[in-house]
Amino acid sequence: MKNAPLVEYRQKRDFNITPEPPARISRSKHKPLFVIQEHHASRLHYDFRLEADGVLKSWAVPKEPSTDPTVRRLAVQVEDHPLAYAKFSGQIPEGEYGAGTVKIWDKGTYENLLEKKPQPRTLSQAIREGHVEILLRGRKLSGKFALVRMKVRRKKADWLLIKMKESQTQHRTTQSQSESTRRRDSGRRKARKIAVSQAKRSIEFTNEDKILFSELGITKGEVLRFYERIAELLIPHLRDRPMTLQRLPDGLRKGGPHFWQKNTPTYYPSWIPRIMIESEDGEPVEYAIVNDAQTLLYMVNQGTLTFHPWLSRVESLDRPDFVLFDLDPGKAPFEDVITVAKTLHRELRRESIDSFVKTSGKTGLHVLVPWKARGGYDEAREWARGFAERIVELLPDSTTVERSKTKRRGRMYLDIMQNVRGHHVVPPYVLRAVPEATVSTPLRWSELSSGLHPGKYNIKTIFQRLARLSEDPFAPLVSTYR
Repeated sequence: MKNAPLVEYRQKRDFNITPEPPARISRSKHKPLFVIQEHHASRLHYDFRLEADGVLKSWAVPKEPSTDPTVRRLAVQVEDHPLAYAKFSGQIPEGEYGAGTVKIWDKGTYENLLEKKPQPRTLSQAIREGHVEILLRGRKLSGKFALVRMKVRRKKADWLLIKMKESQTQHRTTQSQSESTRRRDSGRRKARKIAVSQAKRSIEFTNEDKILFSELGITKGEVLRFYERIAELLIPHLRDRPMTLQRLPDGLRKGGPHFWQKNTPTYYPSWIPRIMIESEDGEPVEYAIVNDAQTLLYMVNQGTLTFHPWLSRVESLDRPDFVLFDLDPGKAPFEDVITVAKTLHRELRRESIDSFVKTSGKTGLHVLVPWKARGGYDEAREWARGFAERIVELLPDSTTVERSKTKRRGRMYLDIMQNVRGHHVVPPYVLRAVPEATVSTPLRWSELSSGLHPGKYNIKTIFQRLARLSEDPFAPLVSTYR
């Protein structure tokens, strides 16, 4: 049983064919080492390995590791490798597991930072607990890094590889240097800029006179100023969430480009945070994260009209922060939507469950319920399904959970199907890509009345409403995200 930790490594390989080192546990006398191998297999990836307990603990990283603290790389935990693998480079033959070229991308030693904590942990203990902090001393990677486990699927676990922020002094020096470079270039720029105090960077606003909403004559400049003013209320609902962007560079012009963006373009600046997540078909997707006004406005300037975040944040991608009930009227009158929303609110209150209501920005209403129970998306969706069916029992003539439009027979659809990992939602305070330039607007429950119209609040009226409110109706929901 001496080689038990390397059983999976051995089972996957024929050592009569592959030049990879045999499955032997060995102990080194020097400081623990790390190695990153560039692996040109069926798909290029980087194998990140840390020495511990006589083997190399290993992760497959789909994209090149980054030294930018805002960039989070997906790292899929794989089987342990023998210590001798740290020196391996060469060609794994066709037909063998991992067939392709392997070469060393970086190597060096590391220090386990958790050994110095009040409750010290070995690297193996840290891996079991799902949180690793290390100091790498390599040629390409140097400094503090963290590995944070997100979820376990089958025999593999998804982690995030993150460059930890260094001292404030170093940050300020780097920041000062980059600002000096930008100031030297500023004299050649003619486009309007907005300075974002958080990051001390500037953004060029271009083509501000371009008409994006032709029916109302709303320009790109007006859209930029809307997002600049609404950012303080909007960003808490976007922060740390993988983002799908609805981009219309030429606005709602008929025949103009309109596309949904998940993968972050390579030309986006490095200061925009990203997270790599494996999609359902196994392909890695690098989502952008919108955590500040600077990132928000950069993306608007690139043609984004609407931001669609996940229901969960990067720290716990498998667990939503809230459950969404989407009240879609279809062909039903909006009065039915109001009746259903009120009934849903009443039934939730009977069980002492908080809920929040907003306009969808189109024809319906959204009701959001903080998810405080145990479990992830599956459990949240099943709870929502049961509650939706309960509402249908109370209002069978006007409400349905039937997904088929032909079977709804004019009844309002109570949709809970967006409560799925990887699906995105319309957040509060976002502009919708419709001719009326409406805004998805939080409401007080007392505002649900016959005089309410789903398109009442738009880019021209939203700030008048906000000026009349003493507080944000969704502030209590934001507090549950922390």
